[in-house]
Amino acid sequence: MKTSTKTIFAIVLLLIAGYFIVKPKLSNKKLEFTYTALKTGALEALVSSTGTLEAINTVEVGTQLSGTISQIYVDYNDQVTQGQLLAKMDTRLLETNLLTAQANLAVNEARYNQAHEEYERNKLLFKETVISEQQFNNSKYAYEQALSAKKASQASVKNIQVSMSFAHITSPIDGTITERAVEEGQTVAASFATPRLFIIAEDLSKMQILADVDESDIGFIRDSMPVRFTVQTYPEQEFLGKVSQIRLQPIKINNVVNYQVVVDVNNEKGLLLPGMTANLEFVVNTTKNALIINNSALRFRPTQTMLDAIKPRLIEKAEKFLADSSQQKFKAYVNNEEFYNPANFKNELPSNYDGFFYTNESGLLDFQFIEVGIKSGLESEIKRFMGGKTFKDGDKAINSIKTKA
Repeated sequence: MKTSTKTIFAIVLLLIAGYFIVKPKLSNKKLEFTYTALKTGALEALVSSTGTLEAINTVEVGTQLSGTISQIYVDYNDQVTQGQLLAKMDTRLLETNLLTAQANLAVNEARYNQAHEEYERNKLLFKETVISEQQFNNSKYAYEQALSAKKASQASVKNIQVSMSFAHITSPIDGTITERAVEEGQTVAASFATPRLFIIAEDLSKMQILADVDESDIGFIRDSMPVRFTVQTYPEQEFLGKVSQIRLQPIKINNVVNYQVVVDVNNEKGLLLPGMTANLEFVVNTTKNALIINNSALRFRPTQTMLDAIKPRLIEKAEKFLADSSQQKFKAYVNNEEFYNPANFKNELPSNYDGFFYTNESGLLDFQFIEVGIKSGLESEIKRFMGGKTFKDGDKAINSIKTKA
């Protein structure tokens, strides 16, 4: 009787142990996987941004003179050349002031001539001791005063003439009028700041984009990097540019640090206009004929039961194919129950390592370590397989699961 009881008890223990050993396998049989196929093709690593199109060289034309605009000779989009007259201000008051200044100059020149003659005569008389020293000094001082008054009058005439030249507003460069801010008859005041009358873009066949790049991406940007972009008015057309400058001055946008990147653009067809918003893609890296895996397979989260079943295989492959430093960290992480879960089990792999699940030739769940190259939002390049099976174009990786009803 005692022997029978012990035998029954031993059988029950074996059944319980067998249940827990077989349980993961039984659970796996209830899972149905969906797959994504590996493929061979080209892949690009991109940094996205937005920016504004501008002319490379833009000049604001103003006036140093306050007054009324009497005539305007150009309009929006007009082509102008350096030195061309753009507008003219009313000079009637200046002309009157010039006449007054010239009259004062004539009076002072006459006084100077008289004082000069008297000084020269008295200088000879004083030398012959005909007049006193005081008489000579008086004539000398009168001559010097007349000379100063003459120079002041000349300066006054010159000042008015310069002001009259400012009344003729000319173009400082060859270019296109992109803005006209005044009308004929309008009064402008240049007392505190130079009023803006025109904006001239030097050459609209060559433009630039000022793009704001997030601080997390600026490290990927380099000089002469190729850039693709689109604008809203031509959504199906792709334009090309090239990075010409990375400005070091940080700019905060919604509490995020950005850096301004200048992109040179060829606009010979004239399709692009100043102020357009451009959606840019900086081409960080490219590869051709690479083996590519969909990122859904790398982001795939297995069930905890799958992890428990694959754990010995993970450790075995890590010991065989990972470098010593990476292997020790990964094994310690996997053997820690707190961290070994569907969300975190790959956290201790180096940043350029990853892995995916697949079913092997026997239909059993397996895992493959890989070294990842170029990454995009949807796909990643497999640079090499970390030992084990070598996959090829068309082979499949697990990217989701669903439980059978």
